[in-house]
Amino acid sequence: MKLIIEDPTPEFHEQLLSLLADHAAYVEIQTDATWTPDRASLYWNSLPPRAQRILREAVLHNGFVSADLLREDGKSLRGHSGPLNSALERGFRKGWWPDGMRSPIQPQGPGFGQVVGYRIPDDLIEVFEEAIVDTTHQSALAEVIDSEGGTWDPARAIQALRREGHIVDAKRARAVLRRIAATGLIVKTDGTAAIYRRTNEQ
Repeated sequence: MKLIIEDPTPEFHEQLLSLLADHAAYVEIQTDATWTPDRASLYWNSLPPRAQRILREAVLHNGFVSADLLREDGKSLRGHSGPLNSALERGFRKGWWPDGMRSPIQPQGPGFGQVVGYRIPDDLIEVFEEAIVDTTHQSALAEVIDSEGGTWDPARAIQALRREGHIVDAKRARAVLRRIAATGLIVKTDGTAAIYRRTNEQ
């Protein structure tokens, strides 16, 4: 029998491991430690601005960002890795991903606290780029919706994002509207079509 449990809470994960310990000889435990778009978005949104900048610049620079590009006023980058690691640990505690999830970005340097840059593995660049872009689009469109109100569909979302300097297609616009609806700002008015209105409007 194969049992697959996706994104268990830390408490459930610990209890399950304890239960299965008595049958370890017959049990093979596999955890999904893949960075999915949803997990990447959760990680990105949980980072403070400075840590977001490190991750964003690494993605934009094909996986590596130098310390010189990140350094402000000649200051050391010592301590900048803390929020990146804290977000990973916080995600485990919240049940967003399993224990042992690899960090998506690592400081690079000769050691002794000296950092020459940060690197994100090649296989994670695309998924984190998508997460960053999605969050940027969501924030921009949510601000316009909150300001203008009214009825929203993918066509209007595309126009609004274009005015804000973002070019998206209909598929992306629908995805952004769904994410905004999940925050409670808008509600769907049609059971089949992607048409929404601001929640506090009749």
